[in-house]
Amino acid sequence: MLIENVVYIIAIVCIGVMAIALNYFITNRERDSSNKYERLNWLNEQATRTLEAMKALKESNCKPEIIDRLNQHVTLQIEEISTLAPDSDIMNRINQKKEVTDNTMNSARHLSNDRELKRIQIYITYTERLIRQMVRNRSINMKLGKSYMSELYWLNIRNVVDAHRTQADRVMENDDKLTALSHLKHAKAVIFRAQVSQALKQDRLTDIQKKIDLIEPKKASYLSADDEDDLNNFY
Repeated sequence: MLIENVVYIIAIVCIGVMAIALNYFITNRERDSSNKYERLNWLNEQATRTLEAMKALKESNCKPEIIDRLNQHVTLQIEEISTLAPDSDIMNRINQKKEVTDNTMNSARHLSNDRELKRIQIYITYTERLIRQMVRNRSINMKLGKSYMSELYWLNIRNVVDAHRTQADRVMENDDKLTALSHLKHAKAVIFRAQVSQALKQDRLTDIQKKIDLIEPKKASYLSADDEDDLNNFY
């Protein structure tokens, strides 16, 4: 009887241990599955944004070195997605988006469309945040990070300025001089305040001023030279 009780107890203990082990295995598996799902979603989100940023930068004629740097960054994320879920819908969508991004060319569409211009600006801002993150993570050094930030700043400025120039040309086709003048003066103000070298500004400033002068010629004095002398000697 005693032996039977001992066997019974041992059996219960074994069953308990097996139940605990099975529960531990299932819990860990569920946790791993949940972590994998969260990681995949995060990678998908980050890779998608970076690819969209690359596409926007290509369209707006950004410095190729910056686009190459983003490409290196997103390639690592895509490789991890491929490791975690090689045949998943996420992997297929990312590959399709990468192909679209790789085939994107320089475009002037955003210069005549306010919504497109805003999209470009949003992704320039996103790229600036990404560059800061790369500097913090020591993926790139501070000097290179500052160089990229300066280029992105100037890219944003010239996109806004060129958009106003393009829209001024467009409305002038309908002889809308007042609207064209507003665009040109806005463009002039933006580029005049831009914190970049005068050499970068000069070509655009010269072109803008020529167009302003054509629409709004400087008023000539209606007084003759003799009238000017008489006026100066009025008292």
